[in-house]
Amino acid sequence: MKLFDLIGKVAIVTGGNGGIGLGMAEGMAMAGANIVVAARDAAKSEDAVKRLRDLGVEAEFVAVDVVDEASCQAMITATEDRFGRN
Repeated sequence: MKLFDLIGKVAIVTGGNGGIGLGMAEGMAMAGANIVVAARDAAKSEDAVKRLRDLGVEAEFVAVDVVDEASCQAMITATEDRFGRN
């Protein structure tokens, strides 16, 4: 995975709580990225966060509605507050 090394990086994955989004989040986690699962369903997202943490990375859920600009900005701010800027 050296070619895809994401150690020290943070990835925001919208819809990262299931399906293709969760698959992408898991792939980036396996490459070393810490993950922010950005979605609307908190319960489903917390399950995804646990799966990602089990891969050995830091993971957090941030609620977001991607059609609302203020919600998207709040997601970015929450990510920066939690992980800093990478």
